[in-house]
Amino acid sequence: MKKSTIHVVFILLVSLWLAASEQVLLAQTPASRTISRDDVFFTIARRLQQISESPVSAIASELDGVVEVVSITLEPDGRSMVTFRERTPSSSAFTNKSTRTRFSPPAPGANPRDWNWVDFEENRKFYPVDKLFPYAKDELTRRKQATAASWKTFVTVIDKQREAGLKAVETAKAVIKTEPPVLANLVTLKAGYESAVRDGGTETMVSYYREVQAQVELVNGLADTYGDLKANDAYLRLIDSYNESIKMTEAAQKEYLQKVETYNETLLRLPYTLVAYGLGFTKMEAGITVE
Repeated sequence: MKKSTIHVVFILLVSLWLAASEQVLLAQTPASRTISRDDVFFTIARRLQQISESPVSAIASELDGVVEVVSITLEPDGRSMVTFRERTPSSSAFTNKSTRTRFSPPAPGANPRDWNWVDFEENRKFYPVDKLFPYAKDELTRRKQATAASWKTFVTVIDKQREAGLKAVETAKAVIKTEPPVLANLVTLKAGYESAVRDGGTETMVSYYREVQAQVELVNGLADTYGDLKANDAYLRLIDSYNESIKMTEAAQKEYLQKVETYNETLLRLPYTLVAYGLGFTKMEAGITVE
């Protein structure tokens, strides 16, 4: 066989081999396309449904409301790199933080939408997605528990304020030899506190708090009505204690509201927001505002 013929045959064989190799590669990487935006959300939602009872559509909808997909890039190995960005601005230095995640393509013959959520980025490092669930759950649980503890403190100091007011008014009664109208209010409120504690609801306790606050002006105005109280040291000391208790209540209220805000803020921040709803964490309503 002539050299030219051998050369042609050789080139032909190489071409056939390259074509066959290309077909094999295509068969091995059927997802030589990037993942779609919708499949990003539904892939995460399906992964979360494995550890929760939330419907896939509900999780996907919630995700779409808190993060946006800003880019999708096909990597050499067929995986898709997806960059998320927070939708809600933050007051922190990390306003509209972005983070990246990877998704691997469906296996050959599988549903073309069966992508797999592989990993996530935090502090410029990638971690397996399985590590995100306990990481996010622990942090969100810690913040939620801190909120519950601050509410308990707030509830406790509200009644201490009522008790401090009651002591001052009872002393005023002994000095002026008559019962100020506010005394009956403070006595009655004790039953209201016990009822609110038994009920356990935020709304009931907030209603009690407002009633306690409504007595502040009446208690502090006694000395203006009964001049003898201005010269009574015991009464004045108790009024000072009462006003200190009011400050403690206000401080506890602000602390509680701050904890609620911190918890709710975390629900909107990456990477927690990717899994928060699917793990059962939702926005908390404080039920009260700064007066």
